[in-house]
Amino acid sequence: MTDHLSPLDIAFLAMEGDTNPLHLGAVATFAPSTPVHPARIAAVLCERAQEIPRLRQRARTSMFGGARWVEDPGFAPEDHVFTHHVRGRERFATLVSHLMAQPLDLARPPWELHVITGLAGGRFAVVAKLHHSLCDGMKAVGLGIQLFDPSRLSIPDAPEPIAKSIIPSMPSLRELKDTFDIASSVLMNTRPPTLNSPVLTASTRPRRVVMSRLDLADVHRIRRTHGGTVNDVLLALVTGSLRHWLSAHGSAGPDSVVRALIPVNQRSRTGGASGNQISGFLVALPVGEADPAERLRNIRAQMESAKAAGPDRGAGALPLLADKVPPLVHRLAAPVMGRCAPLLFDTLVTSVPLPSVPLALDGAALCEMYPVAPVAPGHAVGIALSVYRNSVHVCLNTNQSWMSDAQWLDAVLRRELLALQESRELVGLPR
Repeated sequence: MTDHLSPLDIAFLAMEGDTNPLHLGAVATFAPSTPVHPARIAAVLCERAQEIPRLRQRARTSMFGGARWVEDPGFAPEDHVFTHHVRGRERFATLVSHLMAQPLDLARPPWELHVITGLAGGRFAVVAKLHHSLCDGMKAVGLGIQLFDPSRLSIPDAPEPIAKSIIPSMPSLRELKDTFDIASSVLMNTRPPTLNSPVLTASTRPRRVVMSRLDLADVHRIRRTHGGTVNDVLLALVTGSLRHWLSAHGSAGPDSVVRALIPVNQRSRTGGASGNQISGFLVALPVGEADPAERLRNIRAQMESAKAAGPDRGAGALPLLADKVPPLVHRLAAPVMGRCAPLLFDTLVTSVPLPSVPLALDGAALCEMYPVAPVAPGHAVGIALSVYRNSVHVCLNTNQSWMSDAQWLDAVLRRELLALQESRELVGLPR
């Protein structure tokens, strides 16, 4: 089984760096009913990983800049699954942060699983790392589900990959116009980096993964009062939290915004091809606005406008533009282009869709699932959100010490929840 990486997949591969590894991550915690034997959990994961074709493959590059997935003749799942034991929440958070900061070995199939025991209440965790060239967020969920115990969740069979020529075909006039429109929109939205901004910083500092959990019922109560979607409310909560942080740095004036790239899934509901199929919306988070209800109204209006225009238009369609660039250009320009992210956006805020059915691993029920977003060069934080069952999981990947305190994140998120619950109902927008 072989298939070629798309130009966007190759872009993620080419932009990989020691200080900004480009892998997707997840931190899942489980509640077993019997004492945990880490070697058994690792063995279960190895057995299931062995049966997933994509996890047995590595990227082989060509002299023309292209790449394809090929079977790794030396593949052994035991080389990708590791066990750890820690005591205490702080040591667990430190280990997760350390694991997420380490680049994957791209000479092998680019993924790792880490089983961590010793958590409170006899729980254990699995930390997953999959390189962004391997999959986008939705495909990562599909791969991850295959590691869980069989459930009533049906996973559609992936179609056989269509053979692609490594010689690009001539684009049509319509395709050339679409590429020009996207490129023009992206260029028109570039701006000089803000000097001394705490959201734009050097990438050499140690990073910290910070996790917080919210009650989904609280989010739904706000949505019913103010309208919009769950994601609109979550973006408003993130905006309010960033406002607290920026205010402490004197960087939240009345007109201040944080430009967030919001990835948008382009994959069909039936699975579709492997690799990345994403676009994005560019949203100006109104961190300078003091009224929490007005912040939510602003975000809701921007998201509705972006959805009306479609994910293949606007500056947020940068991933689509990257997918139209020849692979060799990515190989040559990636070291420079990877550092240009601050010219377009300040942070990534991604929402990862999870199935609503109960999931388990070796009989242990899944309790929490925190997605971990990669951080672009020059950025201070990447933000990822997920909803599983009755909870919302919020995760920051940051190199700022002020944001690296889990208690701080818990406090500001709950403060924002309360402020929105107590604020007046929005007017001027239909529910």
